[in-house]
Amino acid sequence: MIKTVVGSYPVITKKPESFLEKIKDILGIYDEYSYAIERAVLDQLNAGVDILSDGQVRGDMVEIFVSNLYGFEGRRVIGRIEHVNPITLNDIKLTQKLINKHSKEKGVKGIKGILTGPCTIASSVKVENYYSDNKDESLIYDLANALKKEAESIQDHVSMIQIDEPILSTGIYELNTAKRAIKRITENLKVPVAMHVCGKVVDIFEELNTFNVDILDHEFASNRKNLDILEETNKKIGFGCINTKLKSVESLDKIKDLLNEGLEVLKNNNSLFSDGKNNGNILDILNEYILIDPDCGMRLFPLDIAYKKLRNMVRASEEWERELGYE
Repeated sequence: MIKTVVGSYPVITKKPESFLEKIKDILGIYDEYSYAIERAVLDQLNAGVDILSDGQVRGDMVEIFVSNLYGFEGRRVIGRIEHVNPITLNDIKLTQKLINKHSKEKGVKGIKGILTGPCTIASSVKVENYYSDNKDESLIYDLANALKKEAESIQDHVSMIQIDEPILSTGIYELNTAKRAIKRITENLKVPVAMHVCGKVVDIFEELNTFNVDILDHEFASNRKNLDILEETNKKIGFGCINTKLKSVESLDKIKDLLNEGLEVLKNNNSLFSDGKNNGNILDILNEYILIDPDCGMRLFPLDIAYKKLRNMVRASEEWERELGYE
């Protein structure tokens, strides 16, 4: 099964050290975040992650986007929201260079482009002009149109795109509005698209299952009730099996126990196991419908804890597959 990440990683910056770095710093062109990206990428490679992120190191999930979209001043909306230039493309290109330089599996590792969803951005800003409030559909759809342009700017450089919409599990935003906004972003994209919604989703999953995305990514380690959705999904699932609310590092056995719990529920999914689909082969179905990842982002962890959690996630899932008979 593919192992990936939800996105963010601890931010470890570096002050200029070499002569060239110091000259760049004097000229105002030294990028302290390039080192943070390198640390994030190297840790993911060393842990054995298959589809990597750039670590989302330039700010929190909202800040990264609102600081680069026209119509914002800080987190204040002061005009119509529009996309001006690619926001994440340069960091994605740097990630690819680092993979090419350091990965022993040339051409195998992929990159996940990550967008913060329109409803989540709308919920996190102060509307002062142009729109009526945070729930104004025009605000949400303008954000979606801007994020569509961002997705189009990166799709040739990534193997998949993820849209983060954690706000949807709170019930604050109408799911029909969110669904229309997500469709604006995802329609006609050339790569698979995931939507990450953390929190308890079992009560809204029937509706999430109809969104125009290929993959639904959720928390299972910290929200065991979410396991119930495996019985009804008709989409690929990002299976969060690392608790990102706890600093303790899960043992391999604890991770495998959760994976086994998920498998037992998944076996009751008639749409995946009926009519001889995949000949009922468990491993074929797991490979087609399950991605392994943490519950959520890992930005707030100490670096060593984040790495150990990822390493154990990969080791546990590989052991689990071997125990199921995969070679």
